[in-house]
Amino acid sequence: MLNSTGRSTLDLRYLDPEDVCIFRGADGRVYATIKDELTLISPVFVRSHPLTDPDRYISVHGTIPNPNAEVRGDEFGLLRNWRRLAPESRRLVEDDLARRYLHPRVLGILSVSDYGGVHVCEFDTDRGRRDVTLRDTRDSAVYLGANRVLLTDAEGNRYDVYDIAGLDRLSRAYLARIL
Repeated sequence: MLNSTGRSTLDLRYLDPEDVCIFRGADGRVYATIKDELTLISPVFVRSHPLTDPDRYISVHGTIPNPNAEVRGDEFGLLRNWRRLAPESRRLVEDDLARRYLHPRVLGILSVSDYGGVHVCEFDTDRGRRDVTLRDTRDSAVYLGANRVLLTDAEGNRYDVYDIAGLDRLSRAYLARIL
């Protein structure tokens, strides 16, 4: 199968920071130019391993500004060493990733109420206090090592309990009750 540039969708293309320029156009939209070959309109940056190795590779998706293009959102390559991008390019990628991968870090658990398998919790996070409803925590908890867990609430929001051992005693007891 071919993408909108005529390349096979099975081809893996690595992109180096010096070959990629990301900028905001006069129209206010973000563009990405790859190796001076093509320019993408409103590129999307996706972490290839968001939980285990979030900064290793960034997949670059986008659309070539062609009104006749039938395919939109193609992957154009994996950007490696993306933190070596020029400062403005790096800032635009960081802004996009921050919006896409927003999950507050849990600093403490203030309360937990159990209603027939549904846990209603109050979390203290790095973005303030949050009231959170957790259902079927066996399916909504992802362990990321022995001391870290990612919780997904009933609305699909994720909460990162980054350091279980670093929580206070009451928070650890609440977390054990939830899990």
